[in-house]
Amino acid sequence: MHLFKNLFCSCVFTLALAGCSGSSGNAGDPVAATPHTAVIKPSGFTQEELDSDLSSFYQEWKSTYLFQGCGDQRYLVDVAADGKAVGGGTAASTLTVSEAHGYGMLITVMMADFDADAKDIFDGMVYFFHDHPAKSNPGLMAWNQLRTCSDAGSDVGGDNSATDGDMDIAYALLLADAKWGSNGTIDYKAEAEKVISAIKAHEIDSASHFVRIGDWVDTVDDGIYAHTTRSSDFMVSYFPTFAEVTGDTSWDSVSDETYSIIHTIRSSFSPNTSLIPDFIVGLPSAPRPAAASFLEGENDGIYSWNAARYPWRIALDYLLNNDERAYDALTPLNKWIITTTGGDPELIADTYSLDGVPLVDGGLNTMAFVSMFAVSAMIDESNQDWLDALWQDIKATSLADEDYYGNTLKLLSMLTITGHWKQP
Repeated sequence: MHLFKNLFCSCVFTLALAGCSGSSGNAGDPVAATPHTAVIKPSGFTQEELDSDLSSFYQEWKSTYLFQGCGDQRYLVDVAADGKAVGGGTAASTLTVSEAHGYGMLITVMMADFDADAKDIFDGMVYFFHDHPAKSNPGLMAWNQLRTCSDAGSDVGGDNSATDGDMDIAYALLLADAKWGSNGTIDYKAEAEKVISAIKAHEIDSASHFVRIGDWVDTVDDGIYAHTTRSSDFMVSYFPTFAEVTGDTSWDSVSDETYSIIHTIRSSFSPNTSLIPDFIVGLPSAPRPAAASFLEGENDGIYSWNAARYPWRIALDYLLNNDERAYDALTPLNKWIITTTGGDPELIADTYSLDGVPLVDGGLNTMAFVSMFAVSAMIDESNQDWLDALWQDIKATSLADEDYYGNTLKLLSMLTITGHWKQP
């Protein structure tokens, strides 16, 4: 229910706002959020130019990754459509994962002003979600589907849930309700409430309110993952909305606990960088980075491919909700990454130890990392030159240079940077 303040009122959010009156462009549209007046966008571009860049890349992404199949009117994101390897512990012949499905639903509803087919596509993604419930609760999605259109097998826990995908699905359904209303074929709001309830029951620790990594953690390997959280699941910008929609104020406790974990990790394990590891264990009493190969690989306890999304997830809480805790968490991180790269985005590494040392055999300049730092840079005008350099790097990177993951995170970042990330 927030609108952007003075800096962006000069029609930065042309498609989200009707002029500068503070009202949404169409009745029922989700609205863009109101950041502090210091929040910035790339300089030297008109809104029309920013929109053109966003729309052009969206069309490339859509034509490559959006797939209609696995049943009548079904839509999904084909994570292997570019012919590149799919990682993350997925099964062989993976078609999609719930993470990608959540991203696809977010992208589709937020791009509705640019794409006349958005509602049909979104509804098709809802139908595919319904086709693949997690074993614990039909409000959650089975995390991994194969090219046969069935869920992956027990070897990868194919019918388990993954928290990030479910949270994005819930938020996208709320956006759909705000955009199109819930009186049509699909009651988006009721669907969202069902998902939020299932998340609360199966993916939030009931006693300490930290975000768990899925619905499966109590039943695997004697529960060793039950006291674990994943930094890419720190979707603090969603929790106030979930609280408002459901009337459940315990979502405020989830936000508080998340920021408490962030503070402990930063102060005890990364005081000079503010980097956050992929996985954090020892919850709730003694949060600490996971050991190497704790769950997914040797980089589980450092800033790697999961944690890459952390700057984006946290920055959204400042951009949408004006939460100063997000600003405090990201300001030293922004300063560190600018210093360590000398202001050159092409020198951003794709994995760092928590003291800021790049992985010896790691890569550079991948969009999964670059684009997320760009969203984080938006929080303060002192980052203007840095954001401008990041935006130029994002624009210069072609879809062919990246895989599903990098291209999709790039598109999500572009939605935010251009002013089209919305709030129910």
